[in-house]
Amino acid sequence: MQRRAALLVRNSGSIALDDDTEEALRNISSELVLTREDAIRYIVREWLEKNTYLPVHDLDEDGDVDGNG
Repeated sequence: MQRRAALLVRNSGSIALDDDTEEALRNISSELVLTREDAIRYIVREWLEKNTYLPVHDLDEDGDVDGNG
């Protein structure tokens, strides 16, 4: 299922959405300064992480920081 979703997202130009969804996607894309395809990738990735299909990359805010600063 994830592989099929990934292929659909890769070819997201061919995904047909209803008018309300397209309008919402345009609004999100403009707010995030993303292309339609990038917005769809972002939304799908967030959904997959929130539903535990993908691991969430948590930041360790209490740990030591490496590097200059």
